[in-house]
Amino acid sequence: MLNRRRFIEFSLVMGTLAVRTHAFAAGKPIRLGTVPVVSTRTAYEIYGPLIEYLKTGLELSAIQLETPPNFKSMYQRIREDGFDLLISPPHIARLAQKRLGWHPLVMFQPEHQSVLLVQMSNGPSSLEALRGGTIALHDSSALVVMVMMEALSKKGLQVNRDFKIIETRSYESSQIAVKQGVAQAMIFRSQGFIDASMREHFKVIFEAGVLPGYVMIASPNTARQQLQKMRAQLLAFGNTPEAKLFLEKLGYDAMTSVTEDNMRRLDPFLEATESRLK
Repeated sequence: MLNRRRFIEFSLVMGTLAVRTHAFAAGKPIRLGTVPVVSTRTAYEIYGPLIEYLKTGLELSAIQLETPPNFKSMYQRIREDGFDLLISPPHIARLAQKRLGWHPLVMFQPEHQSVLLVQMSNGPSSLEALRGGTIALHDSSALVVMVMMEALSKKGLQVNRDFKIIETRSYESSQIAVKQGVAQAMIFRSQGFIDASMREHFKVIFEAGVLPGYVMIASPNTARQQLQKMRAQLLAFGNTPEAKLFLEKLGYDAMTSVTEDNMRRLDPFLEATESRLK
């Protein structure tokens, strides 16, 4: 009975590996996951140029864009091999690399900061003026949120004592919450994702940290040759006219090779990240 059980378990594992090995097989759609910070409609607008370039360069039949609802759901899908490629926040990319064997492909540049945005016209002018107010954020597992909360704590402001938080579905929703007065500030990145029509309505009152950009990662089941080809295609895409607008919408201006030193900087956040994503 024991030998039969081991044979069944071995067969199931080998069957799973056989299915996963063919993730980039000809004729099979590739599942590209994106950072869950904008609406699905906006994600299609942003990532369209990248999708078209990779389809041609990698000779793929289709790329299926998938935007999970939040970081916790995204990491669950990473664990379940629910993506073939993923544009990930850096701390989750590092967690996927260290714990699950995902492969970093490229990193987005430049680095950025976590910032507090308020309304330009009548928003709080300082951290002290935020006491008793509400801060909007899109996901408590976001690196910009983790860094900002730590920085605010060091400044003597504690959540639920000095201010409240509300979680929104996306950066866009946080912007609306501040504009409508539901929140007095929002936690954001120092680049990108602010709608052009709304930029003139916001100002920064506090900055924290210096954080690496997004990282594009590939499933641990991707063949070495395919990884090399994808890296080359992504770096080449970064030099095209189409990439300029794509990167601008994300708040970046380049895609570069990933170094272990870049990724190692994220190790201090791994324990807290893993705890939040459980």
